[in-house]
Amino acid sequence: THNLDKRLERHNSGWGKYSSAGIPWELVYYEKFLSKSEALKRENEIKRKKSKKYIENLINHAGGRPDYN
Repeated sequence: THNLDKRLERHNSGWGKYSSAGIPWELVYYEKFLSKSEALKRENEIKRKKSKKYIENLINHAGGRPDYN
């Protein structure tokens, strides 16, 4: 997405079937890419890991939530 604030606002408004179940959502990590294809490739890479520990490490090493351990 080009606008993270707007996207987070939509998730927290109960707009989507899947996102409404997790309200309130909090952004703890993001990466910037020059192209959509690069971003989707990285998203798929992260999703393929299917590891809570991997996600926690990603967030913590990027300066995300210090309480996310």
